[in-house]
Amino acid sequence: MYNFTIELKPSAKKPLYEQIYEHIAEEIRGGRLEENERVPSKKALAAHLGVSVNTVGTAYEILAQEGYLEAVPRSGFYARRADAPPPRGGAAEEDEEEPPREKSAADFKTSGADVGSFPYATWIKLVKEVMYGGPELLGAGDVRGDRELRAAIAKYLREFRGVSCSPSQIIVGAGMEHLLMLVCSLSSPDRTFAIENPGYKKIDLIIKNSGRRVCYVPLDAKGISPAGLEKSDADTVYITPSHQFPTGVIMPMDRRAELLRWAAAREGRYIIEDDISGEFNFLRRPMTAVQGISGSENVIYMNTFSRVLAPSIRIAYMVLPKKLLGLFNAKFSDYSSTVPRFEQRALARFISEDYLSRHLSRLRNAYRKRRDLLAAAFKESPYPVEISGGRAGLHLLIKSPDAEEILKKAAEGGVKLYRLDDYYFTPPEKPTNTLVAGYAGTGEEDIARLRAALTENSAHTDKIPEFRGCRGQGPLFRHV
Repeated sequence: MYNFTIELKPSAKKPLYEQIYEHIAEEIRGGRLEENERVPSKKALAAHLGVSVNTVGTAYEILAQEGYLEAVPRSGFYARRADAPPPRGGAAEEDEEEPPREKSAADFKTSGADVGSFPYATWIKLVKEVMYGGPELLGAGDVRGDRELRAAIAKYLREFRGVSCSPSQIIVGAGMEHLLMLVCSLSSPDRTFAIENPGYKKIDLIIKNSGRRVCYVPLDAKGISPAGLEKSDADTVYITPSHQFPTGVIMPMDRRAELLRWAAAREGRYIIEDDISGEFNFLRRPMTAVQGISGSENVIYMNTFSRVLAPSIRIAYMVLPKKLLGLFNAKFSDYSSTVPRFEQRALARFISEDYLSRHLSRLRNAYRKRRDLLAAAFKESPYPVEISGGRAGLHLLIKSPDAEEILKKAAEGGVKLYRLDDYYFTPPEKPTNTLVAGYAGTGEEDIARLRAALTENSAHTDKIPEFRGCRGQGPLFRHV
């Protein structure tokens, strides 16, 4: 019998069954395994290679389907003729890889997160205890999410964000994108959604992909314009009041009240409140969420734990008004939860046992320090700058008549910054001369690289900057 010594690579991208398949197919094509020669039984080859019988069985089934092997009842598998068809996808497919994307050494993107601050020890401890203590969690689970997690979120929202809700109003899902798609499906196909301009490009895409119309409403100094909203004839408006993305505007209470009056003026109007930056307010306790003002029945509150914990922990949640719960249950009660129940139960304990509040406190301190270092790097550069947006959220806006030169110098030094103009759905009337720099996913070494890029070989070294340093000349951050 042919010697089936196959060098398997468990760490390779290809699964083991495919490695076995390709080895045997090549041996047959090369004539080293002759026609009608019997191959080892699945059990014998699995024992020889140290893999499961199912792994070998899968390889054999594919080989038989493609004509490399023939299954003879009560006898085994035999090699077929050597001129069997070529491997699936052609030989060139084996080594084909996507070309590497160009990547800046320091990327100040707004979607970054400080994964180094993730509470590994605590999270592993909770997950392990949950897994050992809850075999019932292997079930699919309630589409709304586990009761324990929804109860913990309701208590957290009431204490820290002023949100008024019961656990039954909370829906847990795998990311904000998934939840927004659910919200769109609760609306009629002819519904129009208004979104802030500038704003999240992804939100625009999700709503359009759900078959709903989108209109863009401009901002003023307080946030989204009520006059523009009325003119749009929208039924639902998506807002980011805690720290407007990307301008950094913190919506004051009178504007929040105006929006609530807009929603109450016509039946079926709703406000979607994206509170993704609500936990990161560096000057005082965050303003009460729009949903918490009079316990409005016209606000759908949304947030996620991805920015607080890690992007890969895809656990987001929304608070539905009670009048939408019946429709949600009618449409989705037979669905299963999109979040693993072990993660849900671990997160429930992480919140209820006060790990979350302590983790947030550490994060705020770390982000505050990073924000100040980033602001100092721009203010100590030879370019005149005006910095805003630092009172909350996790990115800064840098306005300068030399914005394009700053962008160019940063890129030459391996640093990626972004234009505010690129976040507009319709072009601004004139260039904003403003850059956007997120700092959650960067470190001190990235900020040092930025500082070096802006100061080395600069044509502006003879200029006197508008601001020097971070102290002694007024507030560090201007409220946009």
